[in-house]
This record gives sequence, structure tokens and C-alpha cells, in this order.
Amino acid sequence: MTDSKEVLKGYVNQARKGDCEAFEALVKYHTNYVFNLAYNLTAGNRSDADDLTQMTFVRAFQAVKRFEGRSEFKTWLHRITVNLWKNMVRSQKRRKYFQHQSINEDPSEDSAGCHLELEENGLGPLEKVEQSETSQIVRAAIGKIPPDEREVTILRDIEGYSYEEIADLCHIPLGTVKSRLSRARRLLRNALDPILGRSS
Repeated sequence: MTDSKEVLKGYVNQARKGDCEAFEALVKYHTNYVFNLAYNLTAGNRSDADDLTQMTFVRAFQAVKRFEGRSEFKTWLHRITVNLWKNMVRSQKRRKYFQHQSINEDPSEDSAGCHLELEENGLGPLEKVEQSETSQIVRAAIGKIPPDEREVTILRDIEGYSYEEIADLCHIPLGTVKSRLSRARRLLRNALDPILGRSS
């Protein structure tokens, strides 16, 4: 594990210096994580998840030279993904945020010469689970709760982050994490109990 972390740090340092192969290695390592996060945030919409994943890496590619390493690279990608998703939710014309961009285009003058492509995602573990009817119902219900509540319930109940980790990722107090999670679970119960035939 330590060796893996050191290798990733090496890739990050090289990518910050403009090494395209190092950034491509970071993309390959983190693609499944970013896609699964995007897939959950977009309530299982594969098209939006694919677009959000690509947008995340485009944005990361543009900003990697400014990445200061105060958090893990994975955490940084998480924040980019969530911020882009929130922009999408807030926009009445959400497709505006998902115009197909080629990562081969030079995002800035000092990144010229980098030609990176995202590999096509196969079915991730969360997408495979969607074969069941219940999973589809639950995912649809999650997609209807407010963005802030949706984010914390995905982080806690799907990805398994601790309350403290969620507070750090979302830049909110621990108490806010707990209150949002409590509200999210209440909303989900209210939505799912009648559908799944459960009594309150």
C-alpha cells in the first residue's frame, strides 16, 4: 500500500511538471472511482456519468499544475467531480455543462503536446447491481433527493466514508454531515416504504 502511494505521488509530481504519460497513468488508476461516483451522483444515468467523468479529467488536466498536494489526488478529483455535478444540477440547461470536449485539445499553452484519451468504461460493480428491480427503485429515489443530501448519503451509505472524511471532503462541519444524512435517510424512507411495501 505504501509503495502504491509513493508511486502515485511520483506520478502526481511528474504530471505537475507537464508529463503527459504520468497524467495518463493517474487517469487509468482513478477512472473507476470517478465514474462510480459520477454514476451515483447522476442517479444511474450512464450517459451523464460518462460525460461527467470526462469533464472531471479535462478539468483536472487543465489544473494539475496548480495542484498543491494538500489533499490526496483522489480527494481532489472527488471535489472536482462533485463541483461539476452541482453546476449541472443548478443549471436549467444542464447539457451546457456536458458538451463533448476532446482531451486532445490544448487546454492551455503550457500543456501543449499532451494527447490523452479516456478508456471506455466497462460495467462497474455498482452498474452490475442495477440488474435488480429493487436497485433501480432505490437509485431513482436517491436521484430525487436534494443535491447536498444526495452527496452525503452516497458518500456514507454507498462508498462507506466516515463522518469525519465526509466533513473534510464536503468542507462542512461534522454536525452538518449528520443532519444532512439524517434528512436524506428520512426522505428515502418516506419514498421507498410505500413502494417496497414496508410499514413505517
